[in-house]
Amino acid sequence: MDGGAWCARDISLRAQKKFLSRVGGAASARSLVLDEHAAKLLDQFLTVLRERVEKREAEKLVKHVIKAAVKLGVLRRHGQLSPADDRALDAFRSKFHTVLMAVVSFSEVEFSYDRGFLQDALRDSHQSLKSVVERHLSDKSVSRLAGIFALASRGDLLDSLFAGQIDEGVLKLTRMLRKELDKGWL
Repeated sequence: MDGGAWCARDISLRAQKKFLSRVGGAASARSLVLDEHAAKLLDQFLTVLRERVEKREAEKLVKHVIKAAVKLGVLRRHGQLSPADDRALDAFRSKFHTVLMAVVSFSEVEFSYDRGFLQDALRDSHQSLKSVVERHLSDKSVSRLAGIFALASRGDLLDSLFAGQIDEGVLKLTRMLRKELDKGWL
């Protein structure tokens, strides 16, 4: 709110962010804020994660991804992002696109897995997104974001996904990613 004055738009924005933080993980809420393709990708990602980390940790990660995406979408829709924020989000999209392309490549090309490259790309993606999240969202959201990237960058998790024989769940996820990348949706 500007200068302490009451502003319906700011109240509306805060209410939407609060609402979304409360329901971000619920299946019914996901259908309201995610398109069908994103929901299917996240569901498959959750399936793959559940096989490698504790069920609760996997579900929390996906819930936090949804919350962050939705909150940033609300900020963008309400014109709360500066041109610098938009550039940072564009940089994030570009860097995360590199992550997704690498993930697909690791499953399609034998012996191409490079843990260090993927960890560096995830770290760069995190830094791009963190600059926007720090300016607009709560410290709790910043912490959640750090948790998302910390888990996604864990060497043991990455190795279980791409080192050696790649299991069917990961292959299904990467085929889904490939399809979305080919369509230009990611």
